[in-house]
Amino acid sequence: MSIDIAMSEIREEYLSKTKRVVIKIGSKALSNGGLSISKKVLSNLVSSVCNLRQKGLEVILITSGAIVAGNKIFKINLKNLNIVKKQVLSSVGQINLMSMYSEIFKTKGYRVSQLLLTNDIFQDRKRFLNVKTTLLELLKMGIVPIVNENDTVSIDEIMFGDNDILASKVSSMISADSLILLTDTDGLFDQNPKDNSLAKLINTISEDKFDRRVLKDSKKNISFGGMTSKIDAALNVSKYGIPTIIANGMKIKIIDKIFKYENVGTMIIPNKRTIKSRKQWIGMGLKTAGKLLLDDGAIEAIISKGKSLLPSGIKSLEGRFVKGQQVECVSISTGQSIARGLTSYSSDELEKIKGKKSNQIVSILGYKYSDEVINRDNMIVDKIK
Repeated sequence: MSIDIAMSEIREEYLSKTKRVVIKIGSKALSNGGLSISKKVLSNLVSSVCNLRQKGLEVILITSGAIVAGNKIFKINLKNLNIVKKQVLSSVGQINLMSMYSEIFKTKGYRVSQLLLTNDIFQDRKRFLNVKTTLLELLKMGIVPIVNENDTVSIDEIMFGDNDILASKVSSMISADSLILLTDTDGLFDQNPKDNSLAKLINTISEDKFDRRVLKDSKKNISFGGMTSKIDAALNVSKYGIPTIIANGMKIKIIDKIFKYENVGTMIIPNKRTIKSRKQWIGMGLKTAGKLLLDDGAIEAIISKGKSLLPSGIKSLEGRFVKGQQVECVSISTGQSIARGLTSYSSDELEKIKGKKSNQIVSILGYKYSDEVINRDNMIVDKIK
């Protein structure tokens, strides 16, 4: 198991460069483990955000808690709610939650704005750039953007599934310098601390050495969103050179301690190999539309030689998709995900040309969009050997 424990100097190296930070707080931290939003936790959070603003940092806040805020009125057992009732509670609670944020920030002399997002904006480049421009303009105007998923209208196809993932996508979108995920535990432990009192906090992890076996979250006992989603979010932003801190949002001045480089929470140090900005929106959108199972030669060409994917390297495919949709490249030998990208051909077309040479495409289909199934410029490699 590869875990890299480091001292505060490592944190200072990364966090001292922060000019723009995304902070996400989960509903359990916001409610302090209770059934309603904790004004104490909220005030502590706002005070720390304002401290960062006074130091010249730009802050985007990703907040959960709309359903909990809405349930203050109805007092329904949240564990057994169907999606429609959750959406109703979210619709009611979002107003209450934003009112609380707005009032507290106002006492500190700051204005806030609200953005409710769905996952489909990350698939459409025009909408992606529009939201990015809006966020950057809000920051330029000195306003603190408060972002949440639009639970009221979200359906399975456009849901983020967890605000940790939303936070990672927003961080990548606006080129944040760091991401802070506030939860109801002190960070990532080598074992589930609720099951084992001897569990030890992992202070620092190097993304390129991370072994997912350290996750003990199969029953999702650690926190509301699950520690798995937080690690996934951290690994996502690592591709863009963004460090992540997972820490306990219920503890007083936890954000202040983080930016004093104290050894609190778990820090995930990003991979030094980062994705170019022009590719940042690829892979942020909806779930992949299908899978392409590749032979070893195609895998080697993509990973070691930086090549595009040709039809000759495709052994089989799964799912139905159209030209331009995102698909996942998987090794047929190991089942390991290798890359994601935008396909130049539909699944029906690929069924006909898979395993064939590029110079055979026209004779098979009667036309050709490209020699490549996925051009390197439209591809993100997920795993480097």
